[in-house]
Amino acid sequence: MSQFPTMPVGVDRHIADTAHMTNEEAGAYFRLQVFAWRSPGCCLPDDDIRLARMLGTTPKRWATLKPIVLANWTLIEGNWRNDQVAREHQFVSEKVERKRAAGKLGGRPKPLELQDAGEALGSEIEKQTESETKAAKAKATYTPIVPTGDEPEGFPKFKAVYPKRNVAFPTTLARKRWREACRRGASPDEIIAGATAYAAEQRRIGKVGTEFVKTADAWLNQQRWRDYAPGATDPPAPPAAPVPDETWRERVRRWKATGGHWPWKGSDPPDSPKTGVPRHILDECGIGSPSGRPELRLAGVA
Repeated sequence: MSQFPTMPVGVDRHIADTAHMTNEEAGAYFRLQVFAWRSPGCCLPDDDIRLARMLGTTPKRWATLKPIVLANWTLIEGNWRNDQVAREHQFVSEKVERKRAAGKLGGRPKPLELQDAGEALGSEIEKQTESETKAAKAKATYTPIVPTGDEPEGFPKFKAVYPKRNVAFPTTLARKRWREACRRGASPDEIIAGATAYAAEQRRIGKVGTEFVKTADAWLNQQRWRDYAPGATDPPAPPAAPVPDETWRERVRRWKATGGHWPWKGSDPPDSPKTGVPRHILDECGIGSPSGRPELRLAGVA
């Protein structure tokens, strides 16, 4: 292995030196520079056979390449030397020597008696400051989040009875909504009773474990337990307004004229035993008693 495994390359200088060469000639030129870098004395022997072997070519082909490739090389005492490689090798050698000399000092400040008082003081202050900084960093520790208290009253039971959904129970949000509901005056028992009834309803209609179950936090925020309080039912529908006699007469006339078509679904047609048409309207229109399948007289019907 070479003493210096990394060879610096002056890109601009290299391009200028090889601009007139073919790719083959430029490749041979650079390859010989690498061999020179790895060789003792940073030079190559004046031996065409060995140089051809270094390039992986034949002596005949090397004879053709040699005048161009070695134009920037100098033959000194039987060895070919390249100025660029020699300069880079000297630069790297000096740099390595400087690092070795610095390494022998261990990278530490000189003894106080061998350096200026100002430099010594500065070194000591710097070391002290560095130590204090490291100590300060060492004091920084992770502070875990401490729970603020136990679960609110009744919340664990609410969580247990609430119907399952297709996702995990939103404990944090539900706990927050639970506290808000209790602050507004709702009692835990009231909410739990509503949640129990809601769970029973969801089981009955087959929605437990699906996305159709309302999330617990939304259910609490909307105060849905009130929908399942005892006696909480939908208000009865208001009674239908009575149909005026003239409307009944018009409907019966249209029923007779269309051959028995009765589009009003709120009541049965006049020929039904359950018809809602008043008795006196049937008599006026010439329709017998609807009980017992009467004989109907549909005037005007073909």
